Amino acid sequence: MFNKLTTFGKICIIAVILAIVGTGLYFAGNKLDVGKGLSSSFSKGDYDATIMVNTYCGFEPIVWGNGGLEGSEDSYFSNKFGVKLKIIIMDDFEASRAALKNDEAQIAYCTLDALPVEMSSSGTMTDMRYFMLLNFSAGADALVANNTISTVADLKGKKVAFAEGTASHTLLINTLETSGLSQSDIKMVRVGSGLEARDAFTAKQVDAACVWAPDDEDCIKAIKGSKVLTSTAQANSLITDGLIAKKEWLDNNKETARKIVEAILWANSEIKYNKDAFNEGARVFANEFETDVDFALASSSKINYATLADELNWMGLNSTYNGMTGERIYKKMSIIYSGLGLCKSPLSWSKIAYTEIIESLSEENDLDNKQDETGTKAKSFTAPTEEMETTEAISNKKVTINFPTAGYVLDNNARTIIDREFVDIAQQFSNSRIRVEGNTDNTGNYESNVILSKKRAQAVVDYLVSEYGMDRNRFIVVGNGPKHAVEDGVVGADERYRRTDFNLIAD
Repeated sequence: MFNKLTTFGKICIIAVILAIVGTGLYFAGNKLDVGKGLSSSFSKGDYDATIMVNTYCGFEPIVWGNGGLEGSEDSYFSNKFGVKLKIIIMDDFEASRAALKNDEAQIAYCTLDALPVEMSSSGTMTDMRYFMLLNFSAGADALVANNTISTVADLKGKKVAFAEGTASHTLLINTLETSGLSQSDIKMVRVGSGLEARDAFTAKQVDAACVWAPDDEDCIKAIKGSKVLTSTAQANSLITDGLIAKKEWLDNNKETARKIVEAILWANSEIKYNKDAFNEGARVFANEFETDVDFALASSSKINYATLADELNWMGLNSTYNGMTGERIYKKMSIIYSGLGLCKSPLSWSKIAYTEIIESLSEENDLDNKQDETGTKAKSFTAPTEEMETTEAISNKKVTINFPTAGYVLDNNARTIIDREFVDIAQQFSNSRIRVEGNTDNTGNYESNVILSKKRAQAVVDYLVSEYGMDRNRFIVVGNGPKHAVEDGVVGADERYRRTDFNLIAD
């Protein structure tokens, strides 16, 4: 199908394919034969709604709670919430959007980071609303690299395969940012999917590739010395699944929509916290999607299912939360994808976010499981060791922060630079340690400069801890003084060396 489309058409179709967020499950399943027409497949019958998913374990709780794709009167959803869904496995992205537009289905999957492509003046889904977070990718998307690449900086000038306008693209862009790189610094090899990226890598046609688990493991086995350079195991607040529906349907079916969201959140929490439910969910998913149970178990383990507290944080409804939010991801990727010409004038977050359902559930707050927790807990780090001061970093973001002569107090301008240049990275890659290295140029006393540079690095860490609530143990503080200037043979004042380096360290 892709070969018959224009380049722009390809981009639009792959732009929001949530399947590439995750596990690479490409089975026969209960997929529709779109060529035979959609109307009979989407017959609503006695269902509360028809929901379209694709072959990704992120939807496992929905299938499990519903008692399968066709639903059951004896299911958890039916017995606990009075909800029965018709679940359609729809891997054809274009057809899924057509079904939504034609009211043949009411709800469909999306990937928030790529949603700006649809929610723009150049898209076709401006009457849709994002009303629910389903899960976070927590290792299901990965950037693999061969043995010529040890750090993100090593990607410069190398061939990298990725599916444009998708979650894989999002991971690549944000990974490059951690070392101050952009797409123009690499040799881009655009492919149609994570599978094609995997094939390009294993055929040694590229140096690195953005793939889906468990294809990352296949890549490593196929190419000696290759590795996962980074993944959503580190960038665990970057790529998410969600649900969209027409605003008109949400407005006209408030109670039904509320019950569906409540049921899914309950199922998410059970799969997340209850080992028996986790195992049972994998069995149901494997049966309905015609795959292996062990494969489903492994895939599901790389997904962080959202609970009500996560929804409140993500939707910006928790005033005490200062972590990554859906709005920040959406705004950032709107700017980036607009700049790349993949979308034009995306709708604002206030236009696409439909928060009424989550707000109403928060007010009731009577879900009978762990929904009243504070949301996904941030990783707890042990105190850093001395060895971590020299551990090879995944990436190195160089940021110039101006301090007064012989001073180490952050002024408003310095704080603004940190906010702009590094906070997003720190929160998106929240499972990585951060080494903050202070540097000076080669003027004045060497030892005094070392002490001063460490105080400056410490001031940056203190700000991130106090302002954003980051774990102090996450940080490794290093004072290099004029070390790098001396190594480069630079004497005297030089602004290039009066900088702070932010290193991501795998933990």
